[in-house]
Amino acid sequence: MVRPKRMRRVVTCHRHELNKNLKPIELSVDEFEAIRFKDYHNIKQTESAEFMGISQSTFHRILNSARHKLSTSLIEGRPIVIVKGDTMIDPNKYLCEDCGFQWSNPEKEYGECPDCKSKNIRKLNANNKNNVSDDTCSCPNCGYSEAKIMGVPCRTKICPKCGSSLQRRLCNMQ
Repeated sequence: MVRPKRMRRVVTCHRHELNKNLKPIELSVDEFEAIRFKDYHNIKQTESAEFMGISQSTFHRILNSARHKLSTSLIEGRPIVIVKGDTMIDPNKYLCEDCGFQWSNPEKEYGECPDCKSKNIRKLNANNKNNVSDDTCSCPNCGYSEAKIMGVPCRTKICPKCGSSLQRRLCNMQ
């Protein structure tokens, strides 16, 4: 016979209410990606680190930082904003047609999805001849934008309309 479930002790019944007046917590894109791989898709840390092109110990530090920020947001009701950080989007990525999982690893070829093990996968952006990524360099003052060229920082470019330094905009993120 199964033992009855014991009652758990908690300090109080928490209510999560988002307070937009509080300073938002900044979650970097790499922290978001670490959460997506490990907690959402349940991919092993070693494989997740391989996808991100970093060591397993660096992945672990990024994941711990992201989890701390998410828990702070939940407990304090602070909004989360995702910021760029030191990341790049790999133009040669894979897409699983069955589960929608996306990943990249330039050092390895894949025959199946690491998430659902489906063989129904395809490479995205593999024929990107101009080495142009999906994000843009934009002027914060006048709104001018141009395609981001991988390897050329946006901050080194000058807006032809107003002369300001351009800033990188990733996937329509501010």
